[in-house]
Amino acid sequence: MSACALVKIGVVRLADARITIQRRWPEVPGIRVCRFGDCAGQPCIPACPVEAITNRDGYVLIDRDACTGCGACLEACPYQAIRLDDGERAFKCDFCGGQPACVPECVTLALTVRAGKGAGP
Repeated sequence: MSACALVKIGVVRLADARITIQRRWPEVPGIRVCRFGDCAGQPCIPACPVEAITNRDGYVLIDRDACTGCGACLEACPYQAIRLDDGERAFKCDFCGGQPACVPECVTLALTVRAGKGAGP
């Protein structure tokens, strides 16, 4: 996940990774990401009052320059895949345009890219 932060903001800092690992012991840890079609209606898109969240080519993307940090998208996201950074702007995994940086860097080979619903790392 550090590869994600390095690609996105140029530093190796786990807190800035776009994917979120949810550990719910004793269940298997889950990875929180979203992609168009994963949740009904993508409620984060209409929740954003400044239209900073869009669906482009099947990816739900956040325009961080337009984001005001109101947090409406966080409340709307059923996957808890959206977070606010230190500057109070929303961010989430964007699948690095279809070639997620995290996948080849995962030393345990736990991340893969799959086709179909739920696709992604």
